Amino acid sequence: MSHSRDAPPHAPPAPDHRSARVAIVLDHPAQQFAEAFRLSGRSTVVDTTVLYWSTDEGAFDKGFDRSIRWDIDLTSGYRWWAPDRPTSTRAAVALWRRLRAEAPDVVLSFGWSTPIARLTIVWALLTRTPLLHYSDSTWQHSTRPWLRPARGLVLRTLFGLSAGALATGTFNREFYIRHGMHPRRVHDGVCPADVAAFRAGARAGERTAGHLVIGYAGKLIPRKGVDELLRALSLMAGREDWSATIVGDGPQRAALEDLAHALGIAHRVDFAGFRNTSEMPKLLGACDVVVVPSTLDLRVLVAIEAMAAGAVVIVSSATAVWGRGDLIEHDVSGLVYRSGSPRELASALERLVDEPDLLARLRQAGMSRVERFGPAGFRSGLEEAVRSHGG
Repeated sequence: MSHSRDAPPHAPPAPDHRSARVAIVLDHPAQQFAEAFRLSGRSTVVDTTVLYWSTDEGAFDKGFDRSIRWDIDLTSGYRWWAPDRPTSTRAAVALWRRLRAEAPDVVLSFGWSTPIARLTIVWALLTRTPLLHYSDSTWQHSTRPWLRPARGLVLRTLFGLSAGALATGTFNREFYIRHGMHPRRVHDGVCPADVAAFRAGARAGERTAGHLVIGYAGKLIPRKGVDELLRALSLMAGREDWSATIVGDGPQRAALEDLAHALGIAHRVDFAGFRNTSEMPKLLGACDVVVVPSTLDLRVLVAIEAMAAGAVVIVSSATAVWGRGDLIEHDVSGLVYRSGSPRELASALERLVDEPDLLARLRQAGMSRVERFGPAGFRSGLEEAVRSHGG
């Protein structure tokens, strides 16, 4: 038994007979991909079906320290399928049967560590179906150095047998190349956000002159570096021209609130708590700048969302959203500071207070840059990769 949506509401038109059949395989529905899948479903170049291992949209999230159910539609408007029991042996059989029935020209696997990814990779290699990879992995973010040699060997073998990959940014592209994939087989892709929805939240009119509204949005866990942001703000405590809002929840919340009190900035920092997806465009649009102070992070979705909402984004060097041609280029489309240096972050924030022309320039550049990191960017990358490998 399985669940499927072969004729969803607002279903895309029947694909052209020349369209390449593409099976997109991932573990579960995710908020950042819903609109991209809908748009890809209307393509005349690819005929997509999304295969999920589970469609459970609610679960306890350890990072937010609460049960989460996203309040936006994740599964309508495109064709999808999922087994009834993702933990059962029957699910594996059902998946292989579905893949055989779909007879895709190309398979796009999200990652390689989940059960559905591994089963699909084996199926694609056995049937010699061109296999593309999609991930946000980066070579510099391995947290288990002792596993690098074995992991590298496995990935080098896998990538050698694969048709190619969709890279989600500068560091991700380098990851594939370092593990043996020829640069010509690594295609430009994006980790998409619903740019249009967040653009709608952008504040109209002028910003408040001489006052900087600083924001953070995400999980309150150690690697997100919110304590570093608070320490940077404490270095600006003598100034009256800023305020901050921390949106999110998690196991560190109480400790972070205590730290704000200890640093003498609690009256300037609002801990707003968890907010669901539909609230985020307005919240991010109310910020002049959004800081991503992570000490270890990959493609940080909130960076795209904040830029679309009209905020200038400052990211730490430990994220993977910056670099030449990537989402954030220092002093071009945002600012990058050295991770682990609250003083450097404070200096970046003070620049934006003291140089309103810089704030306005980065805001406009960011809103322009982010356009190619939306659903259309995902679809065009997928179409280009499929054309090159079996489409």
